[in-house]
Amino acid sequence: MSRLLILCTHLCKNFGSQKVLEGLSLSINAGERFALIGENGCGKTTLIRLLAGLLLPDEGQLQRSKNLTIAYLPQELIDFNPNQTVRQFLLDTPLQKIENTLSALADRLDDPEALALWANLQHEFEQKGGYTRTPIEKVLYPLKIEIALDKLMGSLSGGERMRVALAKTLLDKSDLLLLDEPTNHLDNDMIKWLQTKLSELKTAAIIISHDRKFLNGSCNKLLELSKKGLSAYGGSYDYYLNERENLLQRQLKDYERQKEEESILKDKIRELTFSRGSPKAAKDSNKLAYNLRGNGHQKSTQRALDNHKSKLQEIEKSPLQRPLEKTIRGLSFSSSPLTDHWALEFDHVSKAFGPRAVLDNFNGSLLAGERILIRGTNGCGKTTLLAIAAGHLILDSGKIRRHSSAKIGYLDQDVTLLPMDLTVTEYFGKNFNLMPEDICKELHMAGLGDFDLIDRPFKSMSVGQRKRMMLLNLVLSKPNVLLLDEPTNHLDLKTLEALEKALMNFEGAILVVSHDQTFIEKVATQVWELT
Repeated sequence: MSRLLILCTHLCKNFGSQKVLEGLSLSINAGERFALIGENGCGKTTLIRLLAGLLLPDEGQLQRSKNLTIAYLPQELIDFNPNQTVRQFLLDTPLQKIENTLSALADRLDDPEALALWANLQHEFEQKGGYTRTPIEKVLYPLKIEIALDKLMGSLSGGERMRVALAKTLLDKSDLLLLDEPTNHLDNDMIKWLQTKLSELKTAAIIISHDRKFLNGSCNKLLELSKKGLSAYGGSYDYYLNERENLLQRQLKDYERQKEEESILKDKIRELTFSRGSPKAAKDSNKLAYNLRGNGHQKSTQRALDNHKSKLQEIEKSPLQRPLEKTIRGLSFSSSPLTDHWALEFDHVSKAFGPRAVLDNFNGSLLAGERILIRGTNGCGKTTLLAIAAGHLILDSGKIRRHSSAKIGYLDQDVTLLPMDLTVTEYFGKNFNLMPEDICKELHMAGLGDFDLIDRPFKSMSVGQRKRMMLLNLVLSKPNVLLLDEPTNHLDLKTLEALEKALMNFEGAILVVSHDQTFIEKVATQVWELT
């Protein structure tokens, strides 16, 4: 029987008056790999922070097995020392601290107390896999951060810092990995390596990710978090999709069966009510016998009527709701067409940051109707090219031409372009002259929900929530050229699937950077390879 790592019973968590998690129960055993999915803002990150011990539940019980070791990768690395080198950051782990203490005690083993402490720590070090840890370089090279060992954490880009944090998570042998969007800053080769690495570790894990192929290859179970609670499925993400569809069909049949029964009961009640209220006149020849038969019929009719009414009341007391597949159907990008066959032209575009040349004499044309994927390893200039095209970076040399009819919509990777101090109401009121009720209507029409966010400033939202607001911004702006930098990052899977459908129906031109293979296969029709 597998070792029980964590047992949660009726967990509840509130932030102020906002109830985020309510009555969740969950058990995690050694070797189980859960994909954790759910809509943006449903509490996925809150749940794994509770499991990691970074938050305390307001109600319920959370029990961890003795000596359980947990490694947690947050979606964004906020708590770090900017003056620490990458090497120091990587070595600042529980196992490394034990090893440092063992080294310090090695010269004092003639002291009985030191010897006893050394023996206990030695046993703990061995039990936690201290002698079989992954060498640092075996993690650094695949994640392409080997040259950063002596750099300060504060000097790294956000993506580089997250790859360093991922490396640290994988270095120690933990019983449980909690990974919040681990593929966000990885290129395709890194994602494949991570998937292989996780299978080698055989560690229990809970993984939040928008990357469906990664989830299929990395997880053997799935948890779906919603307002109704936590639902568990055995198998991969594809298995979950199949089970969800089967459940939907069963619920639909039960709903239709109940509606049919309700209709039949109402018809019978009407018939019996009419029959009971319309007695026939008694015949003179046999009044007594006729009246006796009539009274028996009346009683029989009343019993049947009462029985049908009772059944109808039971249905009306617990009516089944028609199951609706909660997909986003309204997300679409309508626009005025380009008046020529081309939208953007890059002519010998070059850009460097200090001594490092990122783009060198790049040439390319984006034509009307094209959906082009910009592909390449991390640091090759994909984001830089999009930012130049959007007018947010100035090129060093070369030219970029934008057609006069081109109306550009730009989505940056971490949604940093929104004015963070403004509320949703203030921003959309100022830019689109919308009243709060209009904003709610537009969010509803686009299927983006989150009506409770309209009075909150952007800085108080998760990246996923800000990205949904930025998608609404794009919908309302009606661009005919879309520049999208990792648009699937931080989105829940249902919003992602709706975005894919909207882009496939978009009649304008698209330049996109993405590492989500499922998204690429559906949306991209051509590829620009950057080296």
